[in-house]
Parts: sequence; C-alpha cells; structure tokens
Amino acid sequence: MTSTGKPVVAQEKLESDFQMLYNLKAAKNKELQSYDDTMFVVTTEDDKKFIAKYYNPLFTNREILEKILETLVHLEKFNVPRPVPQISGDLLSNLKDSSDSSEVLGYFVVYQYISGKTLGSDKKEPSFWRKLGKMVAEISEKMSEIKCEDYVRHHSWDPLESIKTLEQVKEYFPADKVTKVDVNSVISTQQNIQNILKEFPVQLIHSDVNEYNVIVGEDGEPGIIDFNDMIRSYRVFDLGHCIGYMVEAQNCDLEVGRYVFEGYSSVIKLSETEISLLYDVVVARFTLSISIGNKDVTLGLANDYVTKCVADNTRFLSQLSNLGRKTFNEVVLRI
Repeated sequence: MTSTGKPVVAQEKLESDFQMLYNLKAAKNKELQSYDDTMFVVTTEDDKKFIAKYYNPLFTNREILEKILETLVHLEKFNVPRPVPQISGDLLSNLKDSSDSSEVLGYFVVYQYISGKTLGSDKKEPSFWRKLGKMVAEISEKMSEIKCEDYVRHHSWDPLESIKTLEQVKEYFPADKVTKVDVNSVISTQQNIQNILKEFPVQLIHSDVNEYNVIVGEDGEPGIIDFNDMIRSYRVFDLGHCIGYMVEAQNCDLEVGRYVFEGYSSVIKLSETEISLLYDVVVARFTLSISIGNKDVTLGLANDYVTKCVADNTRFLSQLSNLGRKTFNEVVLRI
C-alpha cells in the first residue's frame, strides 16, 4: 500500500487471488488508470474478461462496499457492473499482508466486464443523450427502493457536505480564469439549496455520472459504471451532475443538456422547485471539482488525469457562467 492508501498489487498476487477466490486462471491482465484504487482488466484462459478492483481502505470501508455491491445486484437489469460471487458466495474479501494480520490493506472485488468504450468527448445523436437521461432516471428510481437510513458516508463530493469542503479548498479556485463565479456566493447558494431540499426525500444516488463513467456498448446503448462515489442524497443532484458533465464534454453544447433532461423527464417529473435548482447544482459541482483538483495540482499531487480534468472543467465553467442562468434555463430546461 502506498502513502495515499492505494493498494500495490503484483501480478502474482492478482493471479493467486483469481485462482484461490474464484477458481479462475488469469491468462493476461492490463492495469487501468485509477486515482485512488488499483484496477485491472483480466482475461482468463477461456478468453473471458473481468474487472478486478483492489479498493483503497483510506477512502472506503467494508460496510460502504457492501452497500454498493447490494445496489449493483439490485440494478442487475441495467447495463452496470455486476459483482462476481466468489467460490464462498461472498462478493468481496479483505486484502491483508498475511492471513493472521488484523490490518486491512484494501478490499478485493471482481466485476463482469462491460463491452464497449467510455463516452469521453465522442459526438452522439440526440437519441443517445435522451436514452442516457432516461437511464439515469430509471436507475434513480430503482435505487430509491433500497433502504439506506444506516448508510452513513462522509464524502468530499457529497453536495450536502460541499459547503465544508469548499470552505477548505476555496483558495485554490482560479478566480482569474472563471471571473463570473464567486466561491463565497456559491457557498451561500449551496446553503439555500440545502434548506430548500429538506422537504424532499433522500435516497441513494450515483453522484458522479460523468463522461468517463458512461460506457457506450457495442450496440451503441449507454451504460453507467463506477458507483464508488454513491451517497445518500437528493435525486436532483444526479441529474444536475449528469447534465453538467455531458455538456462539458461536448464543448458547452447546451442542447445536449436539453436532450438529457428530456430523457430523464420521460421517467421522473421533477418539481418546479427541483428544476429551478439545476443551474446552481451544476455550477456548485464544477466549482468544487476545480477547487479540489487545483489544490492537488498546486501541491504537486495531481496525475495527468486530474490535471486535464481541472483544465477542462475550468474552461467549461467559464463558458457556462458567461452564458449564464437565463440561457441555461431557456435552452436546457425550456423555462
């Protein structure tokens, strides 16, 4: 395990875990880029593919992972990662130095491989964006069925905790590049949003439907991966984040946001109150993301992925804030 908690996994360890826990023989593997965790695409001798993930114990624990895996099993009809049961029937195991060690160095989970490619900045037809919006809503409805009163997770990306987080990192927000966004105003708006949303129910949400967590299947259909930031919060945040990230990936094309909103609204009819918050939800998410990421860049802790995300998100938030709330509401929400 590194100083950041990211598990260090040798090939021999990966092959041993596959054989011992799943009775599968790994023929080859490829490590994937991952910020906090260690992840591989593993191909077995019979040419089947799996995703093997070693989770960072500093960012999650067994109880949180168990709830995430329960959720993925509940979403089995959707194109999302499905955990593979071990020989024992368990869905995860602790990673330790030795069998008699009490220190947990991580958690090991294997998922079925989803064929396709990440969406990234690829251009798509309006029908694709509507399907994605519809899928986000359908998944949200399904996740609302899961009991989550005991799911307590303090997460820097949680919109309900963003005020505290943003206060801690606001000095890293590049105000010289995003001149029409004032961090203190964003914090004040977030406080108002939290007060407004108290009348709405909370549920489990994905919370990070970005362009790298959307898979385009070989049939062209969307899929959603990486539920590791799943939190207990309000459904409007999932839609707001999805709209924001899809518009950002398409060079601030607000029409894309409209198609996502239309697809979502074909399943879930948000209240006028929730809809009125969407612009602020998008601005707050990107303000937080930029500030957290730019702190790592400034302190020399960022990898290439984070550095690129900070640059892309900064450019987008500048574009969006120049367009403003009125244009966003007219184009995306038709109000």
